[in-house]
Amino acid sequence: MRTFIDPQGYGWQAALLDGSYGNVTLLFSPLRASDIRQYQMPADTMAEAEEQFADLSDAELLDLWERASPWSPGA
Repeated sequence: MRTFIDPQGYGWQAALLDGSYGNVTLLFSPLRASDIRQYQMPADTMAEAEEQFADLSDAELLDLWERASPWSPGA
């Protein structure tokens, strides 16, 4: 899990979620709201996604946050 600040000064946490059928989602959770976002990691396994996540710079993490879509757990 990583914590970062968005351009508006709000804190977020980013963490990986191991989904069904080998999908790994990067979830962005705000520290003081409920606007959860999701980004589908381009990885075949959780281990590969963890390595990609660990290698992300802060700027790259913020870029993925900006590209993330609203989280819809039932979709």
